[in-house]
Amino acid sequence: MVTAILTVWKRNYLEEQLNRLLAQVIPPEEIWVYQCHNYINVENILKKFPLVKYQFNTNNLSYFGRFSLGLHVKTPYLYILDDDVIPSFNWIENCLKTCFEKNSIVGSSGRIIPFNDYSPEMVKSRKHYYECYIGDYDNLSSANYCPKDTFIDYGCNSWFFKTEWLKYFWSIKPYTFDSGEDIHLSASCQIMGNIKTICPFQDGKVLSGNMMKYYGWDSIASHKKQDFHIIREKIFRYLIDTCGWTPLTWHTRI
Repeated sequence: MVTAILTVWKRNYLEEQLNRLLAQVIPPEEIWVYQCHNYINVENILKKFPLVKYQFNTNNLSYFGRFSLGLHVKTPYLYILDDDVIPSFNWIENCLKTCFEKNSIVGSSGRIIPFNDYSPEMVKSRKHYYECYIGDYDNLSSANYCPKDTFIDYGCNSWFFKTEWLKYFWSIKPYTFDSGEDIHLSASCQIMGNIKTICPFQDGKVLSGNMMKYYGWDSIASHKKQDFHIIREKIFRYLIDTCGWTPLTWHTRI
């Protein structure tokens, strides 16, 4: 039913992720581990999980590599996780239900883009933060929390969707391969297939897309790169102005 794709770069949470996936109420039918370069030695870890499929690339295909690997997936659903994501034991079960009922990409967190704002990830105020950062705005909690099902412009951290929707993903050329796969997934699926993205209800205790979100607060987090916001603004402008993506609050734009 589901193939999970994990990536390995410079974080070493792979064994914890694999144990969590195999202990899911509905575990993945297949688990693929995709590693770029060898900053982390995963050989001894993978020996404990002989059913896991392993791909190694000496080249860094960055954030988009896992989505190209997804083209080879044979299951109807695909679950792609960042290397710092530890879902609750019932997360895949919840994603299957939500994806089917809402016909939407399911993100463990996500963003709503304010009207006419091409730099939505630069927080302007606390009001902006709470209204636009969905699922992970509360840094007092160690887990993703979302009080209700919320449609978002794009998902972050992990993505659960129908494998067939990758045809939309690759039907629009990415602005760059250096960043923005999260934005590109939701934008391309909305443009080409009228597919929405949702961050579902998460209580942060029993149900959550990421129980250890502070794993992503380290020095190698992508949002800490010096040019992060510059590149992301260009991606937003490309997808909105050139490709025709309409964020949720932009429908009244003239």
